[in-house]
Formats: sequence, structure tokens, C-alpha cells
Amino acid sequence: MTRSIVSSRAVTARPRRHRLLAVLAAITLGVGFTTASTPAHAADAGFCPDGSQPYVPVSEVEAFSPGTGVTGLSVTSGTTPDGFTGSYIGHVANWFGKGKDLPLFRLSSPVIDGTSGTKAAGIWAGMSGSPVYAQDGRLIGAVSYALNADNLPIAGVTPAEYMKSIGTTALGAARTGRLTGSAVRVSSAGTKVAGTNLVGSSISQIRTVDVAGSAGPGQNAFVNRTLARTPRTAKAASFVRSNSFLPAAAQSAQVTAPLVAGGSVAALYGSDDLVTGAIGTVTAVCGDTVWAFGHPMAYAGSTTLLLANASTAMIVPDSTGVVGSYKQVSAFGAPVGMVTQDRAVGIRGTIGAVHAFPVDVAVQNASGTEVAAYHGELANQELTGSAVAYLIGEAAIEQLDQVGSGTAEVTWTIDYRRADGTEESLTNSQVVSDRLYFPDAIGTDAGNDAWAITDNEFEDVAITGVSATLTLVSADAISYKAAKVQLRGKTGQWKALSGNTLKAGKTYALRPQYTVKKNGKASGSAYGDPISVKLSTKARKSGAFTFGSASGSLDEVCDIASGSTVNCADWDEDEPQYSDFDELIADLDSLQPASLVSGELRYRLKKGSTSKGFEWTGPGVVIGSASGSFSIRA
Repeated sequence: MTRSIVSSRAVTARPRRHRLLAVLAAITLGVGFTTASTPAHAADAGFCPDGSQPYVPVSEVEAFSPGTGVTGLSVTSGTTPDGFTGSYIGHVANWFGKGKDLPLFRLSSPVIDGTSGTKAAGIWAGMSGSPVYAQDGRLIGAVSYALNADNLPIAGVTPAEYMKSIGTTALGAARTGRLTGSAVRVSSAGTKVAGTNLVGSSISQIRTVDVAGSAGPGQNAFVNRTLARTPRTAKAASFVRSNSFLPAAAQSAQVTAPLVAGGSVAALYGSDDLVTGAIGTVTAVCGDTVWAFGHPMAYAGSTTLLLANASTAMIVPDSTGVVGSYKQVSAFGAPVGMVTQDRAVGIRGTIGAVHAFPVDVAVQNASGTEVAAYHGELANQELTGSAVAYLIGEAAIEQLDQVGSGTAEVTWTIDYRRADGTEESLTNSQVVSDRLYFPDAIGTDAGNDAWAITDNEFEDVAITGVSATLTLVSADAISYKAAKVQLRGKTGQWKALSGNTLKAGKTYALRPQYTVKKNGKASGSAYGDPISVKLSTKARKSGAFTFGSASGSLDEVCDIASGSTVNCADWDEDEPQYSDFDELIADLDSLQPASLVSGELRYRLKKGSTSKGFEWTGPGVVIGSASGSFSIRA
């Protein structure tokens, strides 16, 4: 689905810069700096393509005297950026690669220092991307690296000079490491400004605030577990497999503020009930183009993510000195554009059209009445499998109110567009019963189908929508274990087939008997419909009727009589190999429901043997197999 979103407020650089300079003047005058201390640089090149928002070249930053004052912007509550101040310390040589240095600053604000009445937050997760400016308003870069996780106010700032080139050139990968004396270029005066010994300190990129699971924030362990199943071949896997996500905030129509420098920003794989992604801070906005983070999100290069604003509840200080402080987000705004670049020195996106496709899950009770509906918009094709499995599983958790066990039927349709533009769809269904990990199991088959389509090796196929219907059967895990084969006697009563003698040429009624399993424990019996079987007039000696799950093997019970010469069928199959996309879809379309039962009648003849197959739908999830043997008289 493609949606065009037009902001009600135009984004222009000049009015924003005028407002910015006013804010900076108020901040700097309040701490004793003067804006006249640095001459204007009217001829400086602009960070934006139109020449606006002048920036400070790295060489000039490194020529700053230790203690040179800077200012910056970052949201600590709501959507309006607050100011902070700072002082230059020195730089780390070659941090981003040969000749690509990382300037270091000591920052200060009531939240950073703890003078606001809370514990000092230091540099917090979600602050990455916060713009840092020289006293004349020129952009120095983005707060992006921090020392340790113990609330120190020392930040590494990714230079604007590097961020300006995102998407047009390559830089070395983001790094994490210890600062050695040979790398740190800090004078004794800089060390005094820092107030700490930098050499030997651990420095790493500031964490983004990673969130997922707005459909059910109380079940975040399930969200993390499901996303961790994303195959490693997906580019997004490096992000979703290696993170412990915080519960996502709800999407709110109230978050309508435009994206601005210093404001919060969310880069999301999905929205609505499929919120998954990271929150950081906007570094600069040039017309419709947004720069943020100052470091990679997943280092995916070219990517497809939703771009949205977010409202901040507060900055949560870390009291342990181990985990680190973080930004608590209270709500997301609707997506306003797309992130298209995820590089070593930040992310870049465009405000405008939003490209995403819907994933919908309808939940029905046993009578077929819809009781709930879930909806998400997904922007990244590679996460379709995980997203579908998550949303179906989350619906099951919330509606069954039971994490461990459950039984349900699920039907899903995946719409997709092939490379030649042809629109097609795949529909499948499955009945699932599991007493330990039901939410994980209920969406697995649908997720596997989606993954097989997006990861196919034959052509570029784009999923355009996924819909699923989940029919809840029980909060218990109910399954039916094959137990016996019954024979209807002359008086109409049913008895076990085993041990009976049947007559060649006659017709008999057989039926399957199941042991009902409730959460793994026997809980009564169930019976299938009668099956009519006729023996050949050439039938001799012995035979058997075997039945069980169509997806299982009948080999365990295929011996129909002692000394029998009947060969057991080989049900083992090799891993499927496909020659084209059509073969792949045909295989996906042949999914066997867990309720499908196969039966086989086998018996000996005067010469050789014979068999006949049967197939029917069982009462639910069928497990195991059973057999009834009989003797034959002429």
C-alpha cells in the first residue's frame, strides 16, 4: 500500500534557523558565554544542499581550544527540544577510519547533571543524533558516542561534515573500543575540562531506544523471542535478533509536531500494532530530508523504514551505572515519510509518501463471531515472516489470556506482486495445539509461508498484504492421539478390530478411535466417522488397517501380522528442491493441516498383497498412529 502524507506545516530552513539562534542565545547567555566570542562565518558551506545551516569542518573543530563552549538541542519531555551546553575536550584520531576523527565534548544540562532533582542521567539512550552547535550557530555534528554506561557526561560527536555525505560515499563501520593513549588527542587542559581520565575508557555508540510490540506491551518477552527467530539471511536480522526491546508506546493522533533538529525521531519497520524499531534524535532537517542518530541503526545501507515523530515522557536515569539512562517514549505519531539510508555515521530519510503494506488479524470465538481485530503497516519486506508470526501469536495471547497452552485454527492469505507485475495470492490454513509455546506455534506456518515468498531465489516478489483469521478453540491444548481401529459387529456395536477374523469378499465398517489429550493428559475418547472397506475375494491369511496423522509416519505400526511379507511404505522425503517460483508456491499451497488423517488397508492375497489408501479430516490436531490387525478366511 502506498500512502501520501502531506504535512500541514511547511518545513523551511530559514525560519527554523532564526528560532534556533534565538534559543542558542538564551542558553549561552544564561551560562556566561557570549555569542560575540566567535565571528560570523557567512561564507561557510551549508550542511543543506541549498546552502543553509552552515557547519563547522572537522579541522576547525579540532583547532578549538579546550573548554570552547558549544550548545545543543535534545528532547527531554514532550516533543519540543530543550537546550544543553558543552565544552570541547579533544578528539579520537581515526575513529571512523583513516583521517576520520571523533571530537569529544563534556555536556551539561539539568537532566545530564542531575540538578533537575533526579539522579544524573549523563548521556542517555535515545540522545544519539542530538545536534551540537558552535557559538555562532554552525552545526558541529551529532551526539552519538558515550563513555561506558555509568552516566558520565562525555560524548563523542559525529561530525556534520561526515553526516552530510550519507548515502553518497562510504565510511568505516561504527566502532566500539577502548581509548588508548595513541588514539586520544587530548591536552592536559582538555583532560581538566573532561574531569575524568579518558585513556583506557570504553567508548561505544549511544544506544537507540529499541521498541516493539505495541499490540501487547505486557508480553514483550514474546515479542523479543519471536523477532529473534528472523532468519540470519535477512538484512534486518542484525537489528531484530540482537536487541532486547522495550514495550512500544501506542501510536497517537496527538503527536502531530513536525520533525525538527533536536526533536525525537523513530525509525520503524512497522507501525500501528506492528511497531518495531528505534528512537533517537534528529540532527538536521533540510527541506524534506532528515538526518538523525549520528551512528547506524542496523548498518543496513539502503533500507526501507518508516519515519515518525515520538513524544517523550521523561529521561529515566540509570541508578546502577551498568544499564545506562534512556528516553521513555509515551506515544508515536503517524509515519510521515521513509528512512532510506542506514550508514556508519547516521540515518537519512525523506518526509513525504509512505510506502507500507497492511497485515491484519481477525480473532473469532468458537461460534465464528469476531471478538477483536489487529492491524499493522509493515514497511520492510524482510520482516514479513516475523511480523505475521508475531501479530497472530500476540492476538492469541491477549484473547486466550494464557501464554503457555491453547488450541486454535488459523487461515491466512498472502497477497504478492511478481516481478512482471502479476498480482497473485496464497491461502492456507492450519489447526494448532500446543501446551508449552502456543503463541509461538500458532503463527509459525503463516510466518514460514511469508518468509519463503520474500526469500525466494527466483525473482523479486513483493508482498502487498497479509490477512489472517484466528478462531479460538480452547485455552487448553487439545489433541487427538490415534488409539485403536474399531469394527462394527453384526449387532451394530463397535469393538476393537484386532483379533477378529474377516471373510474374503465381504464389506465391513471401520472407524478410528482417538484418545483425547488435554494439556498432555488423557481426557476421554473420541471417534471418527465410519469407513466402509471391502475385502477382495482373493484375500487370504491376514491384514491390517492403519491410520494416523498425515504428516507423520505409519511405519512404526506397519507390521500387520507375524511373518508378514507386506512391505511398509517409505514416508521419508528429501528437502524440497524447486526449479522456479511456481513450484515453490505449489509446494506452499500443498500444506497438510494437522487435522488431516491418512488411513491404509493392507492385506495378503492368494498371490502377493494389496493396499488401499483413505484420507479424512480428524476432530482436531491428530498425533501418532494406530493399527488393528485381523485374520482372513476364504
